[in-house]
Amino acid sequence: MRNKTNIRTLLIGTALGALLVLSIAAATTQTSAYGRFQLATGEGYIFKIDTTTGQVWKSFTTNPSAGFMSANVDK
Repeated sequence: MRNKTNIRTLLIGTALGALLVLSIAAATTQTSAYGRFQLATGEGYIFKIDTTTGQVWKSFTTNPSAGFMSANVDK
């Protein structure tokens, strides 16, 4: 008996498999840190706000330190 492979079915199956793998990878990727820190300025001060915890840091707008501008995320 001759085994026939339908190329259209093979391509559809491959595309669905790739879509399944990509959707699982997207669902398990941790993206909670994106957009977590916000900056606000006013009257010579700059405020860094952690939107997850609600913590706020304050510095002068003329010379904020490198430590102030980095993200304070626990590793």
